[in-house]
Amino acid sequence: MNVKRFVAPTLEDAAKDIRKQLGKDAVILHVKEVVTGGLFGFFGKKQVQVTAGIDGPSHRNSVSRDGDDKQSPLLKEANRHLQQLGVSNRVLKNLQLTAQMADKQGNARTKEELLMHTFRASLQLQPFVQKRQQTLIVAGPTGVGKTTTIAKLAAKAMFEENKTVSFITFDTYRIAAVEQLKTYAHILDCPIYTAYNESELIDLCGRQTADLVLVDTAGRNYLHEQMPVELVEYIRQSASCDLVVALSLAAKAEDARHMLSRFPKELVNGLILTKLDETASLGTLCELLYSEVIPVACVTTGQNVPEDICWPDKEQLLKWLTGGV
Repeated sequence: MNVKRFVAPTLEDAAKDIRKQLGKDAVILHVKEVVTGGLFGFFGKKQVQVTAGIDGPSHRNSVSRDGDDKQSPLLKEANRHLQQLGVSNRVLKNLQLTAQMADKQGNARTKEELLMHTFRASLQLQPFVQKRQQTLIVAGPTGVGKTTTIAKLAAKAMFEENKTVSFITFDTYRIAAVEQLKTYAHILDCPIYTAYNESELIDLCGRQTADLVLVDTAGRNYLHEQMPVELVEYIRQSASCDLVVALSLAAKAEDARHMLSRFPKELVNGLILTKLDETASLGTLCELLYSEVIPVACVTTGQNVPEDICWPDKEQLLKWLTGGV
């Protein structure tokens, strides 16, 4: 087992260093407060010393059994909530160990506070960066809700941010999708263009002058397919063109992560998470935030355009995971 000791101002800061050096599968084994610096024991700075390692199955089981006998009522409540999230066993064990260490620090007075400490130390939450002029290529599996989400994004840009918007549809496989986007374009009084191949799409993207260009791509079975190479290279070379991937929160976490793996990670600027209203569990959201360093651009909560969409910040995502949806 590869075990290292980390010293940082907070458990959250230590967790970031642990992920960076040991990877996302590392687990926290021990936490204690230490005093660093100062002179003869005075004027020192309180910090957190965390021992972590890449855990083996036998060691993990012994840690879990030891912890079961010593759990505080607060930790038991938090662990029940973590189990109900519906995350994979690997993620659950890591979250429970982190909750155990956070509980030992004694800074949490309620289950929600303990869960907040746990998620802050475990999840990778990055802000989504919007540009004044931007082309968003929205990709994702069939039926995830890309077209309606694009209409919601357009309405927000026009009526709340006073931006000009244009649409490009690359989903010529489904006539209904083209007609649907044309209807939204007519209602919003936005220009709409149709691309029938990658070359036409790239050409159309390069000729747009609107503040926000929204590209609706065809739904693919990303469990078995990948993005066209020509389009990937265009996104890689373009300064204003960003790729956002739409995934359903109602899908299995394993499937969502596998679909995301079909896209070049360095090119994915954000996630559009759909169908929050169609799931009773936030396991997929938790798994994605645990495993990926990709910002959440927006979350959709229904079919109504433009109302059913929100732009959660870091604190809102944490509140959802603690039960405040």
